[in-house]
Amino acid sequence: MPQLFRRSELPIEINRETPPPDLYPFTDYFKGFEKVQAVRRVFGEETDTVLGSLKVSFISLKYMYMGIRDEDGNISVGTYHLGHGDLRTLYLDIVHELFHVKQWRDDKSYFGEEHQKFMGDFSRYYSSPIEVPAYKHTVREAERIGVPKDEIVEYLKLGPASPKVFGKFLKAMELGHRPKITPQVKFPVRINRKAPISLFRFTDYFQGFEKVAAVSTLLGEQTDEVLDQLKVEFIHSSFLRVIPGEDGHLLVGVPYLKKSDPAPIYLDVLLSLNMLQRASGKTGQRKFGDNPAPIESYRAMLEEARRIGVSDSELLEHLSGQRFLMSPADYRKFVRKLGLSKPNKKSRR
Repeated sequence: MPQLFRRSELPIEINRETPPPDLYPFTDYFKGFEKVQAVRRVFGEETDTVLGSLKVSFISLKYMYMGIRDEDGNISVGTYHLGHGDLRTLYLDIVHELFHVKQWRDDKSYFGEEHQKFMGDFSRYYSSPIEVPAYKHTVREAERIGVPKDEIVEYLKLGPASPKVFGKFLKAMELGHRPKITPQVKFPVRINRKAPISLFRFTDYFQGFEKVAAVSTLLGEQTDEVLDQLKVEFIHSSFLRVIPGEDGHLLVGVPYLKKSDPAPIYLDVLLSLNMLQRASGKTGQRKFGDNPAPIESYRAMLEEARRIGVSDSELLEHLSGQRFLMSPADYRKFVRKLGLSKPNKKSRR
């Protein structure tokens, strides 16, 4: 994590001693997967043992689906996806993630290194040596349960990439080039969609924000009340900083909180408070870069960043973490809307 923003002292204190992650038995939420042949082919005679010891954690982030925790090889699941995703998609996602669990167990260092390489870059994601075989395995199961080819293609559209990159990925999936099979549409599984989320008091970990002029200007006379009622959810992921959750609380990445300087944390908290305050529920399905609430919130953060002495180049480096939310073209449009300079090569790494 770049150590930026060494400019001015801020009247805030940060408690970096966060609670341990909440992990729950996989089989409490995903029942019957030990009977799925696609899973048994992956783990063989160890299937019952592996699934019996596997854990899941939950993240209340709308665009979070599922993923493997690099630190322990367990599965992280987005609560919105769990609660709203159709059974077939959730079933295939678990088949996919369990393939990753096997990869992690075989060589966790290699898996972690490869995982880091493509985060935020879907061009690399679609050619990743850990993702391609996992998706081939998942596609074979999708075909077995009778998912039409066009729906499989839609399922495989995970993020922005050029038609050439995605086309090469589809070719590797060998769709339509395998012997026809009689589809089996029944799922021998049950999924518990009610996931627990642990929330903690904002003021137990972030002190002094009520003294910041930018915060009191934003929240007005309700500053103390809002901050006192605000909750945070801790996410044990190296890819998350501080962002607003869907239910009015903040999601805080634990590695970021523990390792980063106070000023970038301060700016991200300020940004999230702005986004929560400005959210009206009327933005519909517009792209992130076209959504006025985030844009105005980023402009407010930009103004405060400049006030405390942050250069535009440093801020661009910090904002580069938002690239995974949008295509390269949309990211450039987003930066222009903020009135920042065109991202240089360093800020795109």
